[in-house]
Amino acid sequence: MKVFVALLALVSVALAAPTNEITNRPRLAFVNERITNGQDADFGEFPYICSMQWVLITASTHVCGSSVINPNWILTAAHCYTEVPNIGRVDAVCGITDLTITGTQQRHVIDQHIIHPDYPGGVAPNDIAVGRLSGTLNFNANVQPINLPAQGQAPLGQAVLAGWGSTSTTNVPSMPNRLQRANKPVHSFDSCCSLLNSVIAGACNSLAVTNVCAGGGPISACGGDSGGPLSQQVGGTWTQIGVVSWGVTPCGTTVAPSVYVMVSSFRNWIDANIA
Repeated sequence: MKVFVALLALVSVALAAPTNEITNRPRLAFVNERITNGQDADFGEFPYICSMQWVLITASTHVCGSSVINPNWILTAAHCYTEVPNIGRVDAVCGITDLTITGTQQRHVIDQHIIHPDYPGGVAPNDIAVGRLSGTLNFNANVQPINLPAQGQAPLGQAVLAGWGSTSTTNVPSMPNRLQRANKPVHSFDSCCSLLNSVIAGACNSLAVTNVCAGGGPISACGGDSGGPLSQQVGGTWTQIGVVSWGVTPCGTTVAPSVYVMVSSFRNWIDANIA
């Protein structure tokens, strides 16, 4: 099955998607649109999430999610850098819930990014990166860092995905301005592998033990959610267990779960690169 990269649907040069039968067949893709069948997030509910925006001259377009890990660094997917056009710049916009309401936002240019050296590009393992901000975030009610798990800690149970990805269940994206949220069960590696292969033969070949899977069925990550956080709240503290990486499109139309980078597999690498 050919890997289908959907990121270009997010940039300002949006192409009209064909509506024939082939368009709606399941395929592997970066999940760069939006949460399918989620709910509007409350304002300020996820103070650790930032919108990564591609800026060309004066036009700014949301392309990926990211998370605040300290006042100067964000965590995201590697392909949020490799698949964005190499003209213009990428900003991190933090402290927002609605992309059109900017009163609480803190915007900084991402002036340096570090991609995991073992990420080969495309739909693949090790799809993780950190980005350094040109300025320092001011932590307040709308901007807060998220906790990261210890190295090797296995995620279990229920998790919450937040993002500005497409709400569409077709390959024609529908991009909301309001941050979406969805509760998602975490799958074991074997369960995830079986569900992916039941939809696309051999899809599990793109899965690694450093990935974690969650969701499936009508609730899924979608394009524009890439790079965003999959999190769990324990004792009032949010911990990020995953970074949105890839899934099966059209979003929310199959039993296949979305695939995330398992943050606990990369905690030591993250710490070493933001020191």
